[in-house]
Amino acid sequence: MVKRTRELEEYDDLKLRDLVVAGDEMASSCLFRRYQMDIKDFLVSRGCQSDDADDVTIMSLQKIWKSMDSYDAEREASFRTWVFTIAKNTYLDWCKRYNLPQPQNSDMISITDDSTPETSLIEKERQAYVESLLGQLSELDQNILFMKGVGMKYEEIAHELGISLSIVKNRIHQAKLKLVELSKDVRKD
Repeated sequence: MVKRTRELEEYDDLKLRDLVVAGDEMASSCLFRRYQMDIKDFLVSRGCQSDDADDVTIMSLQKIWKSMDSYDAEREASFRTWVFTIAKNTYLDWCKRYNLPQPQNSDMISITDDSTPETSLIEKERQAYVESLLGQLSELDQNILFMKGVGMKYEEIAHELGISLSIVKNRIHQAKLKLVELSKDVRKD
């Protein structure tokens, strides 16, 4: 599983998108991990509160996943710009829904595809690092964290995996603690 995940990380966004549209769950996981923190950072930098940014990020990733097959590389901006446009619009909808002050248009300028070879290499190294940490978790814990990361509720995860709600919550908590501990161990080396 870790070997295939590393292989998928080498793919560009469009290749991953094609695999996601074809039903490849690992490609979906890889693509969402690639964008999850960037979307959250983007939202926070535009004034979204951190707790709200988590919710808006998950909602954005769900919308991206549901409309993945509608992205047309020939007619639209880069895939990255498309992703952040969905995140921006999801955040604006969130503000309207909860009567929050909306950011000015100049504050919500989309992130464009401005990656350089250096930033791409750094991102790949970061992803490899996270993947190596996740690879040290059990397959069940990896699956549970993925399901939670794409926005599934605890109850949905429990139902999908045929385990109790308390086990899901406990496994997520324990997995997070283990990841923190593993990252501390790596920093000491």
